Amino acid sequence: MDQSAVFHRSLEKSYPTAVRGEGVYLITDKGQKILDGCCGAAVSSVGHGNTEVIEAVVAQARKMAFAHSSFFTSDSAEELARVIINRSDNAFSKVTFLCSGSEAVDSALKIARQYHLYNGEPERVNFIGRNHSYHGNTLGALAAGNNTSRRDPFAPILSPVFHHVSRCFYDTDGIGLEESEYEDRLIAEFENKINALGPKTVAAVIVEPVVGSTLGTVPATATYLPRLKELCSRHGILVIFDEVMCGMGRVGTYHAWQSLGGIAPDLQTIGKGLGAGYQPLSAVLIGKRVYDMFEEHSKGSNKFLSGHTFQGHSMACAGALTVQKILERDNLVFNVQERGLLLESVLREGLSSYIKDYDVSLRGLGLFRTVDFGQLAASGGGRPLASEVSEECFKQGAAVYLCSGAVDALLFAPPFIISEDEIYTLANIFSASLKSVLDRRQVAR
Repeated sequence: MDQSAVFHRSLEKSYPTAVRGEGVYLITDKGQKILDGCCGAAVSSVGHGNTEVIEAVVAQARKMAFAHSSFFTSDSAEELARVIINRSDNAFSKVTFLCSGSEAVDSALKIARQYHLYNGEPERVNFIGRNHSYHGNTLGALAAGNNTSRRDPFAPILSPVFHHVSRCFYDTDGIGLEESEYEDRLIAEFENKINALGPKTVAAVIVEPVVGSTLGTVPATATYLPRLKELCSRHGILVIFDEVMCGMGRVGTYHAWQSLGGIAPDLQTIGKGLGAGYQPLSAVLIGKRVYDMFEEHSKGSNKFLSGHTFQGHSMACAGALTVQKILERDNLVFNVQERGLLLESVLREGLSSYIKDYDVSLRGLGLFRTVDFGQLAASGGGRPLASEVSEECFKQGAAVYLCSGAVDALLFAPPFIISEDEIYTLANIFSASLKSVLDRRQVAR
């Protein structure tokens, strides 16, 4: 085979070719079946090869593949927006569709900035994010987040108006404190940062309700999000929830914030599971307070000063609309709750001998779970375990996601349609792979 002409993510890795998807499995050109235990990156919520979604995309392509959003809307985009709003506890007024999570985050930042311009506060230029959060790979999204391995090479060209405070990671950072005391400390840090910058200079705060692969499915503490929203509202600061990875049913509720205090943001980004991978799609959900400001100032030359060629793409929206209908009809968000508890239980059982002795831990919600290897790596040579275990899992027939950044951990985010038997298969492959890696390291020592 000729050398690949694709500029791949890794210049060292040899990539197998995926040729087909069936349910929770991906099949390579060599015939190997890989159980997709992470949906790529929490994307394939309704699984692979779903004929309903495929037919919806094809039917839309036959009618009209593309019409530029400067001139037209489409039925699929209009209906999808209504479905999302109707399932969001009346939290949002409008939806705008983009292609990637990074585009959605950049657009949310722009909307926040322009909101304050319309509100007569052009001095609001600062944004506050958190350490060990990740919001995307465009320059604006990288600046908003603080995944150091991805951010640091580009730090000199990122905007200095982005600032960061501590992560919300009670199990690791709150030792010795009651959860409420730990929250007090974090909210006070936000307030101190706001006061240091000047409350009238801060445009928005951006957080992941459940941090994704940078920390490994770490949920906010019980009242952290409502308290943060109250603090920001007091100072006229907008709140952006980034649910590109943790949203769209992934944690067992339609939006992750519905599981974590029930208070909606002013702006929210979604993606990945929205279209389930059948077409690239993301969105920004816009709260009434924000939209009303735009509507009030929409006369003359005033408009949202942004736009992408493929925003509101009719084929992508048609596929995502069918995904949303399947979630509702087949009660898949409830399935996420049940299968998530089973996955956690089976993983915990397989790790029981390591949890007490090596501080191995499990965390997460729904079908968004992480195994953190804690001090286990130290028992087998000191090198981090996650990368080696992930590679072994793939060899044994399952894909699990390698967390990047501050933890030695693997993330599990299988399709919502996964069966009980497939949960056991996934967990058993992981357990066997971990044992194989530890046995090899023992021999190496």
